[in-house]
Amino acid sequence: MLSLIHVTCFRCRRRFEIDPVWAGVELRKLKTRNPKHYQAHCPGCHAVNKVSVSEMRQDLDAVHDQIEAALASQQTAESAEGGG
Repeated sequence: MLSLIHVTCFRCRRRFEIDPVWAGVELRKLKTRNPKHYQAHCPGCHAVNKVSVSEMRQDLDAVHDQIEAALASQQTAESAEGGG
């Protein structure tokens, strides 16, 4: 079972969850080699919340294979779009 990463917005104190696979894919697409934070947008007030990558590391490591599979399928889809 996939466990989600729980975040509390610093501005409105709304609690929301981040999919670790989605966060991992987004972190891998960044130009920065070792990002220190992931920017999570609050669904309520749209504030940008900085979530420490070191705090998410255990969750990201648990879904490493799923992150790689998602990146591979995304790259395949992008190359198919560009080739046509």
